[in-house]
Amino acid sequence: MPVRGPATALDALLASAGLDPRAGVQVVAVDRLGSIPFDPGLALVLLRAETDAPPVSPEPARTLLPGRHREAGTSRLLARLYPAGHPARRLADGGVVTIGDLTDSMLFADDWFVPPLELVENLASPHGMAAISARLRAPDGCPWDRKQTHASLRPFVLEEAYETVDAIERGGAADLAEELGDLFLQVVLHAQLAAEEGTFDLVDVYRTLGAKIVRRHPHVFGDVEASSAEEVIRNWEAIKASERSDAGRDPSAFTGIARALPALPASREIQERASSMGWDWEAIEGVWEKVREELEELHAAGELHGDEGRDARLHELGDLLFAVVNLARWMKLDPEEALRTANRRWIERYGRVEELAARRGVDLAALDLAGKDELWDAVKHQGRG
Repeated sequence: MPVRGPATALDALLASAGLDPRAGVQVVAVDRLGSIPFDPGLALVLLRAETDAPPVSPEPARTLLPGRHREAGTSRLLARLYPAGHPARRLADGGVVTIGDLTDSMLFADDWFVPPLELVENLASPHGMAAISARLRAPDGCPWDRKQTHASLRPFVLEEAYETVDAIERGGAADLAEELGDLFLQVVLHAQLAAEEGTFDLVDVYRTLGAKIVRRHPHVFGDVEASSAEEVIRNWEAIKASERSDAGRDPSAFTGIARALPALPASREIQERASSMGWDWEAIEGVWEKVREELEELHAAGELHGDEGRDARLHELGDLLFAVVNLARWMKLDPEEALRTANRRWIERYGRVEELAARRGVDLAALDLAGKDELWDAVKHQGRG
């Protein structure tokens, strides 16, 4: 919404709020708040809307700033970004109301001033966690954080990534939000370390990511046509190869596969890339035949002895696993997820075997294999997997 009246009216408004614009101030119409990337770390002046009443329906989703789409009402949006007890001052009479007590009707009826939050209190802002991280690394910060390096933080990146996957599989929204935050913390910490070294910071992380995603989606941000996910993947791999070549790196399609990636997802990535370049079976029947072939070769290697036999079995087992991963890809299944599910199912079933043995008064450890199998089959046929 355009500022009402001449520039002097805005000057008077800022003066009534006691603000020096040189210190930074945001001036936003209250009915536009959901579509403006304002930050609670700066002073905020809210201008009343052209109408005194909030709209009956919320702003269309396309006008809302991504990441702030959950709350339709302006007061509810402020409540997500500021502590409930944070003050808001009505400019007309100086009356103070806490953010938690503000309503949309009050916001739409007057001009308001919301003081800025301290950096470490600005928890809902992209800048808040970066400020907290910098504080932890300060000379009088946390001894543990101060001693960390990129190398020492490596295990935590993997740990948080796996915990995020676990939260996805459990299906709990609150758990997932928390684990995504823990994963993002690793990004922030590495960016903070790099900022201290003078090599890069979060701005470079944001810019590099944004530029790469736009560049690799010419079918969205350019004039390239891509009508299927398969076409998107082919374009993606071709663009990545061009980027590697332009940067003077090995243009091979398999150069960028991380060495630390677990073997199953790495195998799937290799085969996805091979498929995108036309190296693939024409139908799944060929994949089934390859799995059978590799299983027979592993069985034959089992007859060999000594170091040569061990090397042959290791080789053939690897080929069999590689073929099974390819079969999973053709079935549009994630082999890592399948194996994790099987692991978890086995552990859960064994727990039920222990419970059944206890109910029967049987010493599970003392049972022979036939007795154990009988309990296992009994649990399996209970219909719980």
